[in-house]
Amino acid sequence: MMFIAEYSLPIAAALLLIIFLFALPDLSRCRLPQFGLEMQRDGRRASLPILLITAVYAVVSALVSIPLLGEAAALVPAELSGIIIGTGVISTLIMTFITWVFVSALFFACLKFIGYAVCSFKDILSVCSYVSVILIISSVLTLLVWFIGAAPAVLLLALQGVFLLWSIPVWYFGFAAVCDIPAKKLKMSIAVPVILMVVVSLFSLIGA
Repeated sequence: MMFIAEYSLPIAAALLLIIFLFALPDLSRCRLPQFGLEMQRDGRRASLPILLITAVYAVVSALVSIPLLGEAAALVPAELSGIIIGTGVISTLIMTFITWVFVSALFFACLKFIGYAVCSFKDILSVCSYVSVILIISSVLTLLVWFIGAAPAVLLLALQGVFLLWSIPVWYFGFAAVCDIPAKKLKMSIAVPVILMVVVSLFSLIGA
């Protein structure tokens, strides 16, 4: 009971995210935005724009990490500070691409095993790359909050929730544009990764 009372806000946010997802319109009753994904269906390559969007997000994430790495570097001898910052920036760049592939694989597995969708992994990668635009804005705002001062963990979690809410329609309409899947199964396939993301964020709040 104490856990529920203390973390009632993030739990309520998770429920609202799921309600929002299942409240999205039936795909048969709306016109799907294309997001440029029709290039995939026409057989033309869209790899360069996809990689470019994710690369921009990786660079922004690396830049955002520099002030935080600077704080850690200040705690070690000066000759090691440059190594710590450089290693941290390179690790952030690499982890951004690894996370992109991992999240895409998670959605792909759910779409295949829950929704029995007809799609390719490259299509799912392309949709998830468009979410990187939202994550770029999220990273910049997180950095601004950090510069303003030490923010409560709940505020940072709330920011994550807002951008996760923004990402849901992109996943929903994006996957609908590249997958052959009924609306109900699509929503269920998206709900599982969203719940996992909320759980991970909640555990990070507890750890904080």
